[in-house]
Amino acid sequence: MIFKQIIINPVSYLILLFTLIAIFNCTPEEETIDFEYMGGLEFSTDTVLFDTVFTSVGSTTKRLRAFNPSQKALKVSDISLGGGNTSSYRLLVNGTEPNNSEDLLILGKDSILILVDVLIDPQDEDSPYLVNDSIIFTTNGISQNVKLVAWGQDAIYLGNEILPCNTSWTNERPYVLYNSVLVDSLCLLSIEKGTRIFASKSANLYVKGTLIARGTVDDRILFRNERLDFSYENIPGQWGGIFFLEGSHGNIMNFTTIRNAEIGIRLGSPDNDTIPDLILKNSIIENMSNSGILSFTSDLYVENTLVNNCVDFTCGNIAGGNYVYKHCTFGNYGFNFIRQSPSFYVTDNITLDDNSSIVNDIFLQIQNTIIDGNLEDELLFDLSGEADVILAINNNIIKSTISELDTLGNILNEDPKFIDPARYNYRLDTLSPAKDKGAPIGIEIDLDGSQRGDMPDIGAYERIE
Repeated sequence: MIFKQIIINPVSYLILLFTLIAIFNCTPEEETIDFEYMGGLEFSTDTVLFDTVFTSVGSTTKRLRAFNPSQKALKVSDISLGGGNTSSYRLLVNGTEPNNSEDLLILGKDSILILVDVLIDPQDEDSPYLVNDSIIFTTNGISQNVKLVAWGQDAIYLGNEILPCNTSWTNERPYVLYNSVLVDSLCLLSIEKGTRIFASKSANLYVKGTLIARGTVDDRILFRNERLDFSYENIPGQWGGIFFLEGSHGNIMNFTTIRNAEIGIRLGSPDNDTIPDLILKNSIIENMSNSGILSFTSDLYVENTLVNNCVDFTCGNIAGGNYVYKHCTFGNYGFNFIRQSPSFYVTDNITLDDNSSIVNDIFLQIQNTIIDGNLEDELLFDLSGEADVILAINNNIIKSTISELDTLGNILNEDPKFIDPARYNYRLDTLSPAKDKGAPIGIEIDLDGSQRGDMPDIGAYERIE
């Protein structure tokens, strides 16, 4: 066998050697740590701001990003809370506790994610109080901080309980329902003007006795979800609702707002009289994942009330009963969901789970009221139970194909021209056909507390020029 001698040029050998050394020793610029850079980090915000947070409950989680503006890597020697272990705030830095993030490397033009939440201890204060701190970042000896700001709110917490008889809720502090509460038979719950009630996902207010909620135009009573962050502001279905059970009577709700529940008001208190089981005036019910008002074989009086943005009915009168609606606005347009049910539904019957039926007579008065939405028929009757029905429907704006309604001052299928229903503004625009078309029925103020004219406008709001 013949071997050939391979001769390598020394210059070529050196070039190859240096090339290999460069390949194995070259560090990309973005991974090279710059110990001289003094420009610091950049942040997605200079202040992490929380909405009002109920004490002992905890907040939603906020996000903060810290950016490395340099082409080279930066080593962050410390990320910590200014308040240390006594701080109400908690951090996660890239998924780990801050203690484990010392000497954290941020590659060139890269960023890290910091998650922040806050859990505030009660301070026995009626008014909200400021709770602040800061996140401190140290990079190449340069110290920077991002402010943390929240308002703590002490509250009265209720849940899984029967309220004592003759209970009063006052407006000094909000009430938080972390689970359901019951007003028992023959008992009274009084709610003072300006009182705020916040409810968790599993919470309902059940009333077997009597609820008296007397707000005013300047101090409305509020029922809503417990999450106060802006992202939760208008989401339906965040708590159960207000349920008036069989036997409940003498209920009054005035200048009350109910938001973001499954059902705003569910009334199921059949009896042998026509006295209203609930009188509802000057109120707003909106953002329901089911219905705004759902009433079963009951007696209900509603005046100067707005019901809007409900996935199912804004108002359902089921299995008969006695119902009066004056100067109300029922608007349903499905801005954030697909609708299939009419806004206003009336039936003299219901079929139960065991296939038995309940059929009862109906008295229904609708006067000076707007019923509108984005479906062809927003008022639907099911009278297949063949019960006795008395209808008194006059001076309304109704979206409907029921030609028999085109009488007694009713206006069919005309746009009521609300100012901006997508933003919950159901006041009347200048050219609204509701202007001066209502009957004078003695309801002197509107939902805003404004004086009505001698020829009032149809709906819950009077157009004030």
